[in-house]
Amino acid sequence: MDQARGPARDDVPVRATAIVVLDPMTSTDPPFDREPWRGEVEAVDAYELPSIDLSRVGALLLGAMVDQELLHRHRSLVESFLAHGNVVVFSGHLLRPWLPGCGAFVPKVIRSFHDYALSMVTPHPLYAGVDPHDLTFRRGVAGFFARGHHPTPPGADVLLALPDGEPVTYVDRRTTAGTVLVHAGGGLFDGAEPDSTAARVPAQLLAWVRTEVDRR
Repeated sequence: MDQARGPARDDVPVRATAIVVLDPMTSTDPPFDREPWRGEVEAVDAYELPSIDLSRVGALLLGAMVDQELLHRHRSLVESFLAHGNVVVFSGHLLRPWLPGCGAFVPKVIRSFHDYALSMVTPHPLYAGVDPHDLTFRRGVAGFFARGHHPTPPGADVLLALPDGEPVTYVDRRTTAGTVLVHAGGGLFDGAEPDSTAARVPAQLLAWVRTEVDRR
């Protein structure tokens, strides 16, 4: 659901629609070279962040392996990007305070594989038609999708949670004038086995990001 947004900027640039992935360049087979991302997003070396023309970008996607020391040094760029009403998606463990409103990652204390069990909290297009069991288990092993959480800012919409209510995925429209989607783990961009409902997530994430960019 939409919440009242945070402070806006008066100097909003010309409408920006590009979806850019800040690529850490750590993989020989990045998910963004495959469907549904191929041809829909632009992968840019994360270390080029200071020189990227963000006035043409509507959304930034960042994965778990991105250099958070780099992001912390240039956090003002992320803050300004969101102040212009844009979209940031982060899938990983926040270790440095570069993302407005997001608290540092808190690992889950695990006593049994049941502690990894995920449940839907708020219906959202990202997880439409997805069975939480398929997110919890991958090839019969639990914990690939999430092993902890990030404390949420006031007013955030929690989409997915661990058994004690820890927020795994949330959307924040309150902290800034933009939209922030945070997922406390991997797997948001690369999906799962084709016969799993979790395989729906990447395409649905892309569709949601495009909708968010278009609605600005």
